[in-house]
Amino acid sequence: MVYVDEYIKIRLSELNDYIDRKVHIYGWIEDKRILGNIIFLTIRDGWGKTQITVKREDKSIYNLALATRRQSIVSIYGRVNKYGDTIEVIPHKYYIVSEAEHPLPIDPTGRTPASLPKLIEYRPLSLRIPVVNAIFKLRGLALKLSREYFNEIGCTEINTPKIISTATEGGADLFKVDYFDKDAYLAQSPQLYKEEMVMGLGMVYEIAQYYRAEKSHTRKHLTEFTSVDFEGAYINYEGAMEVLTGYIKYLLERIPREGKEYYEILKYTPPQAPGDIKTIKYSEAIQIIKKEGKEIRWGDDLDSEALSILAERIGGFYYIIDWPWSLKPFYIMRKGDLSESFDLMYNDLELSSGGTREHRYRELKKNIIEKGLNAETFEYHLRHYKYGMPPHAGFGLGLDRLMLILTGRENIREVVLYPRDPETIVP
Repeated sequence: MVYVDEYIKIRLSELNDYIDRKVHIYGWIEDKRILGNIIFLTIRDGWGKTQITVKREDKSIYNLALATRRQSIVSIYGRVNKYGDTIEVIPHKYYIVSEAEHPLPIDPTGRTPASLPKLIEYRPLSLRIPVVNAIFKLRGLALKLSREYFNEIGCTEINTPKIISTATEGGADLFKVDYFDKDAYLAQSPQLYKEEMVMGLGMVYEIAQYYRAEKSHTRKHLTEFTSVDFEGAYINYEGAMEVLTGYIKYLLERIPREGKEYYEILKYTPPQAPGDIKTIKYSEAIQIIKKEGKEIRWGDDLDSEALSILAERIGGFYYIIDWPWSLKPFYIMRKGDLSESFDLMYNDLELSSGGTREHRYRELKKNIIEKGLNAETFEYHLRHYKYGMPPHAGFGLGLDRLMLILTGRENIREVVLYPRDPETIVP
């Protein structure tokens, strides 16, 4: 709170607490209506909105208001009035701080729809569109609630390197960079680092950006994505699933309540928090898919058609567990031909993948070799498993995909400020 010549600088969301008092407010002109000798301005500041009522008898202010273009930033000193449910500010001083150039490239009121590429091209201005604004307010709220949950269950937040020397999962979908004449890569995940951290920290989590050089052109894939990662000592994949189920419940119980105003703008209701999330084994999934007439063999990955069948037969949130080890990375615990692993699905959308990790040095090294990888390149990671690595499990969850469910959007580019795909590197 700042006082300037007895005017109190406040946000527009605070106006109700300052009825009949002098305030100083900033905002952009969203709309302008002229009725007789009165100009009604609607202004927003990112936290709320209000009406500015300017009468012709205040000539200098009236003429300024008349000349102010929509979306321009103004600074107003005035008194707060309330009549019925309407709050207004009667201006005593009026300044144009930053004038908007017209014609505008998009309509920030949202009345004239713009294409998604156009919204991304003019992202800062698009955030003034109420629906777009609501999406990213909800994303911020989801991040806040995510940290609250993991902190409440006793996790330590960590930050791991994003420039690494070895492929985390041994895959080819890596962005290679020249690191002072040495080969380096952008991290696909914090997997190896977060596993190492449980040696002393017990349970850890990280929320950060990661990178995959996949030339995917779908509504569900990006080359840069935000991942919510968890790893915990002294638990197996069932324990990790309990943590993940608790996380989904926590979000879906709180975000509709704390984000009520944004859901009213979106005219959307997120799914109800699940009770117990359904669980099926990979082998059971294969049988369901076969019964629907699709050719599939045990050991095949589940493609989009297979997942669509499961979505129709099961739907909502469900786990697929006990995948073939051949389909999982080297660090997943093996049990014969199977693995202690899971994927969390929502309809046909994969949200998360996790499992029990191999914590025994010899077995982990054997797994690396069996996957056709060079164990020497993982030596830094491997050596820590000689010093008392606890049993542990964890998961990674795609926040961007989760936001599709939380906001009712269909294209992942709608819920990411500056999405990156094989064709997009600007803005």
